[in-house]
Amino acid sequence: MRLIARTARLAAAVAATFGIIAIGGWAGGVFRVARAAPGAPPRTRIADDYPRRSEPGEIRIGDALALNGQRMQLSAFTTRDPPARVVQFYEGAFRQRRVIPIAVSQERFGHVSVFDPDDGLQRSVTAVPERSGHTLVLLGITDPREFAARRSASAASYPVPQEHRAFVGYDSEDGPVRGQSGQFVSTLSAAEVAKFYRAALAARGFLERPESSPGLLAFAKGTEQVSVALQALAEARGAAVFVTHIAGAP
Repeated sequence: MRLIARTARLAAAVAATFGIIAIGGWAGGVFRVARAAPGAPPRTRIADDYPRRSEPGEIRIGDALALNGQRMQLSAFTTRDPPARVVQFYEGAFRQRRVIPIAVSQERFGHVSVFDPDDGLQRSVTAVPERSGHTLVLLGITDPREFAARRSASAASYPVPQEHRAFVGYDSEDGPVRGQSGQFVSTLSAAEVAKFYRAALAARGFLERPESSPGLLAFAKGTEQVSVALQALAEARGAAVFVTHIAGAP
């Protein structure tokens, strides 16, 4: 039960941060060729089974977790492989399906997601290392057409710098756990955005967690957690920012 609760909570945060990529593509017409009718995604495998899963193998978490009104299919397993190796396996598996994955691979975090125009579903894999030496791997399937995005940061539960544009946000829900997430572009550099969030969240009583890294900040206050993913833009100044605020205990 602890694994299920922790997995569902982590999945809500990750999907909220990276699922917005699919929302932007859908709104921009990238996914219009999808043929599947909207609705709950079927219970299906993400790709071929990971060859180095630990026992008891893949654990089925649920078929109808709520993410901004959208149902999510979720499973999980553990492995002794690092996140980068897990991401590499699934990135290759997705490319064999002739779809283009979006991948992030760091020492403390790995994520790869893909939109499949054949069925209209987004498939995602997230790998997070644990203190035990294992890596927790989340397998998720969602339908991006069910998302209802917000275009204003005025109702966000987390701070947003004044120097922002192109904001897109939405809510997530998993039982008593609630979340708000958003993506925006800022004229501030990634380092300046990080400085803003350290100051703004400290003023709200949040403490930065030891696992923070330059590209993925993590903060906590009681049962609340805030994560801030940063990516420097190609130009000399500017950054893309992904923020997730999770509140409540499972």
